[in-house]
Formats: sequence, C-alpha cells, structure tokens
Amino acid sequence: MTITASRLSDTEFLVDHTVYTFSDSAVADAFQRCIAQDSVDSCSTNHAPTSSRTANDAAPDDLGARSIISPSPGDMP
Repeated sequence: MTITASRLSDTEFLVDHTVYTFSDSAVADAFQRCIAQDSVDSCSTNHAPTSSRTANDAAPDDLGARSIISPSPGDMP
C-alpha cells in the first residue's frame, strides 16, 4: 500500500486526505520517518499529532458563489 504524504510546514503533514498537526518539528520529523516504514495509524499512535483535519481539496476557483466575499452593491464608493 502506497501512502501519499507531503510536508506542508515544520509541524504539518498532508497524508492522503488528512492534515496532521504536531506540537513541534521534532515530533513531525519522527512521524515522517515512521510513515516511511509503518502504517499511518501506528505512527499516529506512536507520534501523536495535536490535531488532524480533513484536507480541503477545492481550489479557490472551485468554490461556490456563497464562498466569495465581495461588497454589497450599495457599499461601493
């Protein structure tokens, strides 16, 4: 089984469709070494993230009309 993992910052990893956030870069480094050899579940247990969330795969151009912030027509100078 292939795991798709990308380092987003010193303390964040994107693994498949989940973003894991760690308390510091040392824990994130240990998690990175672990997922090269073990399962995500095992590595999350041994190198626990402080939080995890589902990644938003939508590009800005793909957002719905309600997601766009714009002034009301009467608010323009």
